[in-house]
Amino acid sequence: MTRQERALRKSVLVLAGFVLLLSVLLIWEWRRGKETAGNDEDGKRIAKVAGQSVSLRQWRDELQKRYGDEVLLAMLNRIAVETEAKKLGISVPEQEIDRELQTAASGYGSEEQYYLQMETELGMTKEEVREETRYRLMLQAVATTGIVIGEKEIDAYLQQDPSLLRPVKEIELSIIKVISEREAEKVLDRLEDGEDFTDLAEQLSIDEDSRVRGGRVGTVEEDNPYWPQDLLEAAAELDPGAVAGPFQVDGGYAVIRTDKVTVPKMPSEREIREQVRMELALEQAPPLQKVENDLRAKYDAAIDIDKGLQD
Repeated sequence: MTRQERALRKSVLVLAGFVLLLSVLLIWEWRRGKETAGNDEDGKRIAKVAGQSVSLRQWRDELQKRYGDEVLLAMLNRIAVETEAKKLGISVPEQEIDRELQTAASGYGSEEQYYLQMETELGMTKEEVREETRYRLMLQAVATTGIVIGEKEIDAYLQQDPSLLRPVKEIELSIIKVISEREAEKVLDRLEDGEDFTDLAEQLSIDEDSRVRGGRVGTVEEDNPYWPQDLLEAAAELDPGAVAGPFQVDGGYAVIRTDKVTVPKMPSEREIREQVRMELALEQAPPLQKVENDLRAKYDAAIDIDKGLQD
């Protein structure tokens, strides 16, 4: 599995984790509503529009109707996995969670930017991201129990993907994107004449997202599969503030500026080997969703409100 594939899989897991956490919060709110059913709070207005009100009970009922299945299964999954982990003597050290979060945050410039992105895009607090990471690591440990990966297998994996053994540069990148190569050359000429990159980006760039930020794209890893490799290779070698181009990109041509290049701290060889060991073990393990389903069955999960959920 390549670095890019691992990054994509982790992104999917983060999104899945957000759904799971949302489910837990929703079921908590629903149960809280059940406990207080019949009191004055239940009919309390929490919103209104066009002269019509929405009560606390209406909101809770809608949450239950829309998300009740996922919420209940998520709660059962957590209980079953944690029960199995305790039985197997599995715990997740805080240092392991820290390392996993540091890996997830690579490519965001800093951990602070990573958590800000998680909160902005997914609504997850730092504590929720950490809790989801803990659960995911625990589930993986349970799923791979009994699977033995030898040192020779790890060696072979590292030979196939030597990029694991070297740090990947993180580039804070800015671009000016235009339609044609000729226009890009004109941009370079104007920059050489002393015009400001930010001003030109705001005036000329056809990339809507970066234009409003003066051309700033943000942090991009040097092996990001969604950017032209020649562009990233050039950007990684530029001094801060230097420009280069033109580069052909999707929908036009780009002039780039490297704002900063960071070489992140590499994990130790032992940590890398443990990471590979887990990757290989997960390839042999059943899908994690099946592990959760099997554990619910093992611990006699029973759902009374909708028998179909047990399938």
